[in-house]
Amino acid sequence: MRRTMLKTKISDIAKKANVSSMTVSRVINNSGPVAVETKKLVNKIIKELNYQPNLIARSLSQKKTMTIGVVIPKKTKMFLDSYSAEILSGIIDKAQDNNYKIMLFPRDEAFNRKGGYMALANSNIVDGIVLLTNRTDDPYLPELMESKFPFAVVNYNDHSKKLNFVDCNNIKGAVEAVSFLYQKGHRKIAHVAGDQKETNGIDRLKGYKKALKKLKLPIRKEYIVYGEFEKSIAYNEVDKLLKLKNRPTAIFCADDSMAIGIMEKLREKKIKIPKDMAIIGFDDIEIATYQKPALTTIKQPIYEIGTTAIDILLKLILKEAESPIRKILDTELVIRKSV
Repeated sequence: MRRTMLKTKISDIAKKANVSSMTVSRVINNSGPVAVETKKLVNKIIKELNYQPNLIARSLSQKKTMTIGVVIPKKTKMFLDSYSAEILSGIIDKAQDNNYKIMLFPRDEAFNRKGGYMALANSNIVDGIVLLTNRTDDPYLPELMESKFPFAVVNYNDHSKKLNFVDCNNIKGAVEAVSFLYQKGHRKIAHVAGDQKETNGIDRLKGYKKALKKLKLPIRKEYIVYGEFEKSIAYNEVDKLLKLKNRPTAIFCADDSMAIGIMEKLREKKIKIPKDMAIIGFDDIEIATYQKPALTTIKQPIYEIGTTAIDILLKLILKEAESPIRKILDTELVIRKSV
């Protein structure tokens, strides 16, 4: 005889937690005040009873889709990029914790032709948007900021605009990287810069120059090359530094991927790391620790950047805060064997 599984109801959770159904509803919908300990208890019982909310009914009653759109740059093999993947992991986990679904929207010419961000905002299929890796010349961002539709930008900052964003302290991290190289005895320090249309690339170059000034070292134009946050470009561009008569003894790279590309080039040319050339990166992606030698880097809290983006977005969706909301997370020097 076939047994029918009874679906867990809110009243079942309320009875077991010894609270009202209204309290359970507030926890599930992340709405209204609930004591921290009560919230923990209710969430524990929800998991124990394997409660599955009726998302369609809830979205109709709340006039919400319970869906967040994540706009990502369309890149070849993007999901093999551990940096992007870790940010997306943070976004997805935090969204799921709050009973939201995620829809990914690759941004390409077709996306822009169809109206871009505002077309998505007006589609009634998402309650808010997270934008990954925006450029300073993005022509579609100003309209989104003026629309008051809930959005948050990841790893992009501009305090002069109505921008909701989460980023790390790129300038401070870059200063720390160059200062550490100086402490290790280096005076000829080069920089492989990132894309200068992204605030991460701009700020890390600013931090590099700020550190040199602070340390009373000259800023040499020939010591700055542009890897555009692409491993293959950095691999080729580093030749400009290696061919210099007054060659640098250390290189600060604006991200780990470029640093890894440069390390490949140095190994090919039999240049020993760190004896002949010290290397320091930025990000602390997972593969950095498995390099030979392991890569010294500036760690930014990549997963936390993703979760914080959802925190910002939910505050805007639930009208718990007003735009602009800005979060700058700290960085940390991770010392390994490449310096």
